[in-house]
Amino acid sequence: MSRREDKFLVINNSQIYTYYRERLINLALAQFEWHGLPDTCDRLYFEKSLLFNGKAAMGKVTGTDIWLGLDYVYKGTLDVYGYPKDIRLVPATGQNGLIEVDEWQMLFDNMTWASLMPKIDLYAKLLWEIHNVFRSNLQQQITPYLITTTRNESLGIKNLFNRIMGFQPVIEVRNSFDPNSIQTLDTRVDFKGTELLETLKTTWAEALSMLGITAETTKKERLLDNEITLDRQEDIISLNSRLLNRVNFCNKMNKKYGFNLSVNLSSQDLTLTPFSGDYAMQEIGSLPTIYTGYNDDKGFKKTDTVSKASE
Repeated sequence: MSRREDKFLVINNSQIYTYYRERLINLALAQFEWHGLPDTCDRLYFEKSLLFNGKAAMGKVTGTDIWLGLDYVYKGTLDVYGYPKDIRLVPATGQNGLIEVDEWQMLFDNMTWASLMPKIDLYAKLLWEIHNVFRSNLQQQITPYLITTTRNESLGIKNLFNRIMGFQPVIEVRNSFDPNSIQTLDTRVDFKGTELLETLKTTWAEALSMLGITAETTKKERLLDNEITLDRQEDIISLNSRLLNRVNFCNKMNKKYGFNLSVNLSSQDLTLTPFSGDYAMQEIGSLPTIYTGYNDDKGFKKTDTVSKASE
């Protein structure tokens, strides 16, 4: 195999990090469906502005009827709550071509008014570290020996092990070959792939929870009902921190400028109750109770509240 062909088989660190980072970004950008946006407002760019900058605004370009959804910078002073009294939109070309607007409404991606990208980068790095440890442990299963040899024997030893790794059923050697002349140092390590994959799944689930996405647990034992409720509460609250701002934005735009905007989750978690309208303010207690456990006569009994999914 040539060096050019060989380098395409090598996975470098940046590829693994980029893989997890882009997966999380794509999930974050696809979480919400918008309805009623103006034709001149690009949904994907609007969501990218919210994710990468933590903020965005929809504004009507001065002297026109064109509404745009872009990032913004504030112009002038702030009010007593820290909100700008006036803004200008920032196009993709940068701040050299700021767009003046006469009507506008701003929106934050979450309650902290900050971008989620530092958190996505953090989890991408954590996933990269675990993935690399798994790869290292896996590679050490197929390269467990150090072999001492002379310069004259080096090529023959390489060819021998290349044939072994090539799963050849018959390997020919010279009559003068002495297997006792080969000295090896065993560097074998225990295979920890299963534990590492479980750690990877757990960290991935934590990353999804940060975005408000419920991930299926990998716990082997049965989960108690209060554990499930706490997990669901955390996911819902994380999701609400992003969805509530979007719902309020729609309500303000509809009331002030006569739009018919609405937003909803792009995928429904089947284990959760769908809420209509401003669902982020609904009580967590309104979630359905999951009954599991069996009695002798009829299916599930209400006194045993253990997750059915963990059966």
